[in-house]
Amino acid sequence: MGFAGELTTIGLSEVFQNVAFNRLTGVLTVSERDRKASVYLEEGTIRAFRPESERQLDYVQIAERSHAASSDTLRQAARRLRRRTLREALRAIGTFDEDRFDAAVQAAIKEEVILLFNWREASFVFEEGRAQANVFDKEQVDCNISLDPHVVIVEAARRVDEWDAISHQVRSETDIFLPAKPLDEHAPAAWRDVVAHLDGTRDVRRLFEELPYGRFEVLRHVAALSEQGLIVRAAPAQLCALARTAEEGKDLDRAVRQLEAALTMDPAHLEARQELIRLYERAGRRAEAAGEYKRLGQAQEAAGDPTGALESYGKATGLVPYDVEALERIAAIHEAKKDAKESMRAGLRLAEALSTQSLLDDALEVYKRLLANDQESVILRESLAATYIKLHESKLAARELLFLARRAWDKKDFDRALNYYRNTLAVDRDCEEAAKRIAEIERTRHDARGRRRRRRVAFTLFTLLFACGLWQGTREWFAAESLHEASRAALGGLVRRDADDAVAEAIEAYARVHREFPWTVGAERAGETVRGLLLDQLASIRVEAQQEPAEAEKRLSRLARVKWPADLKGLWAEGRDRALVEIAKNRSGN
Repeated sequence: MGFAGELTTIGLSEVFQNVAFNRLTGVLTVSERDRKASVYLEEGTIRAFRPESERQLDYVQIAERSHAASSDTLRQAARRLRRRTLREALRAIGTFDEDRFDAAVQAAIKEEVILLFNWREASFVFEEGRAQANVFDKEQVDCNISLDPHVVIVEAARRVDEWDAISHQVRSETDIFLPAKPLDEHAPAAWRDVVAHLDGTRDVRRLFEELPYGRFEVLRHVAALSEQGLIVRAAPAQLCALARTAEEGKDLDRAVRQLEAALTMDPAHLEARQELIRLYERAGRRAEAAGEYKRLGQAQEAAGDPTGALESYGKATGLVPYDVEALERIAAIHEAKKDAKESMRAGLRLAEALSTQSLLDDALEVYKRLLANDQESVILRESLAATYIKLHESKLAARELLFLARRAWDKKDFDRALNYYRNTLAVDRDCEEAAKRIAEIERTRHDARGRRRRRRVAFTLFTLLFACGLWQGTREWFAAESLHEASRAALGGLVRRDADDAVAEAIEAYARVHREFPWTVGAERAGETVRGLLLDQLASIRVEAQQEPAEAEKRLSRLARVKWPADLKGLWAEGRDRALVEIAKNRSGN
């Protein structure tokens, strides 16, 4: 059982009064547009609260503000949380004020429930029954929260009377205020605390977290200071100026936070974003700089500047190469511009980034979309096959590799075709076409290697024969020239000198040709000439030995100085011995 309605018809105070009066147990859920919060009541008493999904209660901060434990103790407890509540962790350490912590948590929940009274256009649903386990924080259950709805209603009514005045001064929790005038010495301590935190880096929402007061009290103090002109709402341009001053003072951290605050106020403020990017890059914070480049690109897209957006997204990917969001926007812009070449390039980079981050299904979709525009792209087919292999889709990978192999075969690029067929067979052992083509290509290549080997041998032999012929021809030419030179020298010697000396020199010249150019026609002729001259001289010497032994001996000694060729040394020795015998015989006879 339960009930529901609209808060424009039935006020939230009436809902709480009804539940409290009837001592009902159940969960009250209040919803307004995209936000929702729940309150658990047990027999008409508030026992727990669950805030909006994007907000969580920070129990460590609550304990620190209430001084329930020291900062060191809270840090130790935070490290021990895991499945424990903060209260359990603090109790295990044993140095904290349990009553003060419980009271602080209850006060925080009271503040959160009171804020629901500002949801003017909300609806509500109350469902009777015990709350399911884990719906509400166990921390609150351990603290034994017990809030009287009537106390909450009275406090909310009091605040509602002041809310219009506050909202006139504080229009949004993202407002940033700056000191305008110095406070006098009689200003409340809370005002001094608020002003001390207004350095251009904090919005009102941050003040809630850092000041030791409740949300409403912080708003009330800020509104009062604003109403008296002691603080003023900052403009993004003022925060940019403060950031430049902080940068000049080498306080980069403050400058960054002031620029971040300016963008919180006005996300479309390009000057602040560009300055923030510059400081991020200067500080080496590449990821943050890339994020700002993406936001700048989004703003430029919204302003109808796709060229500027492409440049910004490109700088983002330069800092973080596999930033999927930036790559998606680059691909989308090129596709919208119908730039096929750049669209293909951007798509490939996007798919690679997705694959690197193990988003293989997304990468596969990108490859398929690109392939629809270019069926013949080798890079696309190879990337698609690689993605299928990573997804263990062997048949689909083999299909893509087979397509590439057939195309390479048709183009007679057999080396590439062989590589594709081998890869196909590696992922699909049953592919008969790949096995057949591999065998055919390898057989053809074996035959081609045999033909090339035979051609190399034939060419080597031809080259060798040609070189030998050239070498022999050169030797023949030099032998002929030397033979002619020896003949001219011999004829000249015979004219100018003593005949015996000239003959000896001629024999020496012909013998040199025979000795230096063996296996040539010139050497053969020179040898024949030397043989003839030798036989002629030996016969002449033997005849002369009969009449003039002394002269014959002189002539024989001249011939002895000749360096006879090896094949004539025997003939020379035999003739010499016979001549010496003849000379000796004739000398003894005389």
